[in-house]
Amino acid sequence: MNNKLLLLASLLLLQILACGSKPQQENTTATPATITEPAPAGNRLSMKINGVEWKADNEIFGAFHPKGYNKAIIIAGSKGPKNKDEQPFNINLYNVDGPGTYQIQTGNPDLNVAQLANLSPQNYLYGSMMGFNLKVVITKASTGPDEIEATFEGEMTGNAGDVLKITEGSFYYHE
Repeated sequence: MNNKLLLLASLLLLQILACGSKPQQENTTATPATITEPAPAGNRLSMKINGVEWKADNEIFGAFHPKGYNKAIIIAGSKGPKNKDEQPFNINLYNVDGPGTYQIQTGNPDLNVAQLANLSPQNYLYGSMMGFNLKVVITKASTGPDEIEATFEGEMTGNAGDVLKITEGSFYYHE
């Protein structure tokens, strides 16, 4: 179990370091219009953060019991451009059978995690090892094709010690 925690912490650290790295030299050639991948129609991830709406606008993704994971449900999406200002959010539930209510918090034995990155340059990480306490209600979870519906609410602590109040969290994904 400690190896999983170490792997998760390492991946998160790499993400944080990548977000803080200097940009590559500017490319003057045209780039494809698919720099950010818009979510397929109907997929959505939104929440209120301290009363202010946050809505993913790309890379909305969900998975139910994907191969290689221990009965996992993955909820993910990003807001903003694919650069250091992108705000990725995810909730990963492990060792869950399907629909139900899950209270997840920092230090849980199944290594469930919730995290939001890059809310601002000073506040680059909320949740994960900084601290989180969320109630996640999975109302639909199926595979072939993957379809997940969920609501969530709770709190996430940031790297600066501040706490975000998450309300009206809503997720829908259908591949």
